[in-house]
Amino acid sequence: MADSSTQPNVAAPIPADPISWSLLQRLIFRLVFCYCMLYALCCGNATIWELIPFHVGEHMEEWLHWPFAHAAQWLAQHWIHVQGVGAKLHDTGSGDTAIDWIQLGIFALTAIVATLVWTGLDHKRTHYRRLFGWMRFILRVSLGYAMLSYGLVKVFPLQMPPPSLAVLNEPLGNTSPMTLLWTLIGLNPVYEMVCGLAEVAAGVMILFRRTALAGALLTAFVISNVVLYNFFFDVPVKIFASHLLLLAIVVIAPDVPALLRFFFLHQPAVPTGSWMLPEKKRILRIETCVIVVVLLLTCGVNGYEFAQSLKRSREGLAHPSPYAGIWRLDQATLKGQPKPYLTGDGLPMTALSLEPTGRVMARASDNALWRGGWKLDTKKHALFVFSVGHGGVDYTIAQSDANHLVLTPTGDAAKTESVLNLTRMPLPASYPLETRGFHLVNEWGLER
Repeated sequence: MADSSTQPNVAAPIPADPISWSLLQRLIFRLVFCYCMLYALCCGNATIWELIPFHVGEHMEEWLHWPFAHAAQWLAQHWIHVQGVGAKLHDTGSGDTAIDWIQLGIFALTAIVATLVWTGLDHKRTHYRRLFGWMRFILRVSLGYAMLSYGLVKVFPLQMPPPSLAVLNEPLGNTSPMTLLWTLIGLNPVYEMVCGLAEVAAGVMILFRRTALAGALLTAFVISNVVLYNFFFDVPVKIFASHLLLLAIVVIAPDVPALLRFFFLHQPAVPTGSWMLPEKKRILRIETCVIVVVLLLTCGVNGYEFAQSLKRSREGLAHPSPYAGIWRLDQATLKGQPKPYLTGDGLPMTALSLEPTGRVMARASDNALWRGGWKLDTKKHALFVFSVGHGGVDYTIAQSDANHLVLTPTGDAAKTESVLNLTRMPLPASYPLETRGFHLVNEWGLER
């Protein structure tokens, strides 16, 4: 008989799923299934419905999100008595509004009720192995789409753009934690691109069954860092980022025993049976088609759009418009009467930063910045400006000299929007924050 020490190291089999699940296992699965499916398909942010072209998917996403959003708005106004802008649905760069948190409670309550009804109607079923496999597949596709979308916008460094003129000319102590974080990452596009590549790699790997577990682990690792950023720098995407992490954990959970055996007991291990969908040609074709669509539409369409946006941004930096700069608002009038230009929080604007990249930063009277964009039509001598909470307005341009600018609204906007009289604010020729660059040799660290 051969010595056991010479036997090849064979993977110890993972015990097969029991023929029947315990009552507790079935209850937990039903609750997790209901909540995760509700959030993944109805949250209204980066859902897989967006993959359906010709705006059909966008409408489906809105329809599924509508009842939860409006129920949350009704509760905010009539039960919780939220006051001010937080009591109404509104366009915002935040995913952590009062209504968003109330909506999260509605998701949880709906999932609990659905679990109880499901338990009452289906109490004789002994397991949900096949449904578990489909749930993991849907979550993999949802996570893959989200990671690819958010990763590509970093690979083409657009999410955290170069520091804006508005921020560069603001005392450091006046900036918000989020603005400081955005400026730090946007200062070096290579760092942002590396972060984006990690997200893209996770998004691609989680789509394919052979690399799905590694992709889910990488997703959880990358998103954990994003969650920390969001909580510790007050970035208003806490709900969405935390739920991406939650969905990744749900995908990983069935393989935790195998991972523990491999990493801590140093024993070979294989994935659990519930990881795979049934090995049927029809099922495999569906899975393959879905993965191809996700990759083509996300990487192809989004990649092209992001590349074009990056090209326009770099052209603006290389050849800045004569109107780029920071403009102080001296006067805003409608039909000769004072009428302030209001920002998203309802406060009047005091300055308008027209960035060379095509972005806009509207500074409110409380010093807060509101993002937007601008487009110049040199042939018509017109300027289109939009900012969060104010919408877009077409203006004609008039200048008495290079340092003074009058923007007059045109079309229907002339009846409701103010004429803006602006004065250019002097700016430094350069900023050490942008010009310092990389030094391999430093006799001492430069602090200033």
